[in-house]
Amino acid sequence: MAKCISLLLLVIGALVGSNAQTPTLLRDTIWGEFPSVVLVKTPRENQFCLGTVLNGNHVLTSAFCVLTYDRMRVFPARLVRVIGGDINVAPVAYTRQSRTAQHIFVHENYRPHTFENNIAVIRLAEAFHLPSNAIEQAHIRMRIVPDTHPCDVVTWYRGTGGDVNPSQEMPRQQAFNVNIRNRDACAAERRAELTIQESTICTYTTTTMNVVQGDPMFCNGELTAIQSFTFLPPGQQQQIQPNLISTQVRFYIHWINTQLNRTLPMPEGWNPVEF
Repeated sequence: MAKCISLLLLVIGALVGSNAQTPTLLRDTIWGEFPSVVLVKTPRENQFCLGTVLNGNHVLTSAFCVLTYDRMRVFPARLVRVIGGDINVAPVAYTRQSRTAQHIFVHENYRPHTFENNIAVIRLAEAFHLPSNAIEQAHIRMRIVPDTHPCDVVTWYRGTGGDVNPSQEMPRQQAFNVNIRNRDACAAERRAELTIQESTICTYTTTTMNVVQGDPMFCNGELTAIQSFTFLPPGQQQQIQPNLISTQVRFYIHWINTQLNRTLPMPEGWNPVEF
């Protein structure tokens, strides 16, 4: 009897331990920590998206990032800038490389109302100079990430510093820790008809984090997913443990490789809202 009770306690302890998570902490990144992460600046006011370097000529980001507010057209490429080799807006690092987009390729089956295929590739008008001490191409994770596995999401702190009040905090790159959550458990809490697709990955935090679609997630230093959308479990009025749903990059390797060699631009007048 005593052995059975001891065994039961061990099982309960294991279950409790599996549901525990290290508190989510937001921190400033340091030089060389995420050298494949770049800043994507579009005409959308006060929006800073992030992307990841696929090679010297191409950057991966979300479809949301490169679309207008109404999500009905892609921004003209010449109005989109990609900044690599820096982790702060100011002061400008001598390793910073700024580029203009030449073409923007959004996944043809992107659906803004369901967040499906929320992915895009930016081709640069001028390649990044590589190798560099501040920029390198991302290593994409091709293995399955197990439940409860710890990962890092990179985001961009939107400070308010500037010419008006230089003493205020300036925008800079930051990161916070997440844990992988079981997809079925995550889907069971979805309060809409939308499903959590196999090509997505669910993570959770212990506090609210301001993320933007396109923010990359790294597991063991490998690019694993990019942020797609966030939702709260039913009954939660406060954002205590929001679920972050990200697009798994490994499911889109074929599409990505196709864009790297693509010669034709996006069809004129392409509008994802019409589908």
